[in-house]
Amino acid sequence: MSGYTIFVDVEDLFQYCEANPRPSGIQRQVFELLKVLPGCASNLPTKPKIVFVRQGASDPLLEVKFDAIHSLFENLTGTIVKESGASKTHRSASLPLKERVSFRQRLQRLRHHVIFYLEGRPAPISDPLLRAGVFQIRALRLARRAWQKRHKTKVVPMAAAPAAQPVQKQSAPPQSHVSSRSLGKPGDIFLILGAPWAREGFGERLRVLRDTIGLRPVLLVYDLIPVRRPEWCAHSLVTSFSRWLEETLPHCADLMAISDATARDVNDFVQARGLTLQQPIRTVPLGTGFGAVAEAGQPSHVTPGLPKPGSYVLFVSTIEARKNHILLFRVWSRLLRDKPRSEVPTLVFAGRVGWLVADLMQQLENTEYLSGAIRLIADPTDAELMSLYEGCRFTVFPSLFEGWGLPVSESLALGRPCVASHATAIPEAGGELTRYFDPENEDDAYRVLRSVIEDEAGLDAWRTRVRKEFVPTPWSMTADAVLKTCECAVSGVKESAL
Repeated sequence: MSGYTIFVDVEDLFQYCEANPRPSGIQRQVFELLKVLPGCASNLPTKPKIVFVRQGASDPLLEVKFDAIHSLFENLTGTIVKESGASKTHRSASLPLKERVSFRQRLQRLRHHVIFYLEGRPAPISDPLLRAGVFQIRALRLARRAWQKRHKTKVVPMAAAPAAQPVQKQSAPPQSHVSSRSLGKPGDIFLILGAPWAREGFGERLRVLRDTIGLRPVLLVYDLIPVRRPEWCAHSLVTSFSRWLEETLPHCADLMAISDATARDVNDFVQARGLTLQQPIRTVPLGTGFGAVAEAGQPSHVTPGLPKPGSYVLFVSTIEARKNHILLFRVWSRLLRDKPRSEVPTLVFAGRVGWLVADLMQQLENTEYLSGAIRLIADPTDAELMSLYEGCRFTVFPSLFEGWGLPVSESLALGRPCVASHATAIPEAGGELTRYFDPENEDDAYRVLRSVIEDEAGLDAWRTRVRKEFVPTPWSMTADAVLKTCECAVSGVKESAL
């Protein structure tokens, strides 16, 4: 079993970052794992080699150095990631951050307005307002290309990675092109940690890697929301995600899930579709927090322009139907009817505006955000998030469906109590230190939240307990579990699910 290589697929990470101004939870989780995976692998007796790879135009695997991934996240988060006590900076191969974010923000805002319009009133492509929006998007893209041409800049193509080189066996002589048969060797691992379901033909690619090279795919599954609750997703995603699962799962030598709830969903899907897994799916422990949260445990950022510390309750999440912001809108409306405004803390929504929330956004605008009792901080930076966590009285997370519940565990890691939904995997993230309510029962949510708001002494005691008792999970523990799964896939050992 010694001497094998784990090829870590990062293609979807680069594709996501080309199209989005801020990372989602999955991209953050992947980055935390990529940071610690090589070090954890070097501690194993087998010492597998870790190689980050993308998919090339002609070669199935192109190596990506961690510096390129590191630089990607600096640009995406607007922060500097520290390594070995020293800050490193990297020059982007694309547009400067300020220019790139400017274009992306304009496109995102315009896209939101078009979606908002379509949700409120179905419109054919001939509709003048929709056509105007499409033309504006095209104009922005043309302007970006003109800027790049004028300044002789170049965007990294989807199929090529910065500083990417074909992965070769150490004994192979230098070549300008390496055929797919010379990449890796039978028994090596192809590790999939991200979100590749949007990549066309991904299942077929796994088949080729297995049959042509002899690689053994190992997949980490986050959730099955598009097939479990399709009402919260675009129809195209529901169809493509279901097809991706059917085409991908049978090719995997081993499967992992980030929660017991997700593992159960995978097993139910496999049974319903008549598929066969080569190994029982394993649940791996998920690391706590990202960046400063994962490394320091306590924030010390002070960011001007945010609400006064101690005056607000915080909800960190993309604003979309599944996250259930509308429930909190109704609960806060009731609180304002039943109590003086001075006794109702401000409710802060921190996150980007997403899908299927046109009604909510209209209600917020019509009520002037409940006369200021609700505040939206869109696309907060990492520094702003740390400040928001530090200054909140407690956090709330009413989501209807989660593969884990990252904002819950992040809140606890920062010493902030959380009141959360009891649905799906969220109690796995919150444990006994979180208080729960039924996310589909407004009365239950109102009762729990009002009791916390009115009991200042109890909230202080709860906060003290969280700080003393919560034990964060280091990302190295997640990496160790992932590596153990890879070792089992290499050796072919069949074990019961963890």
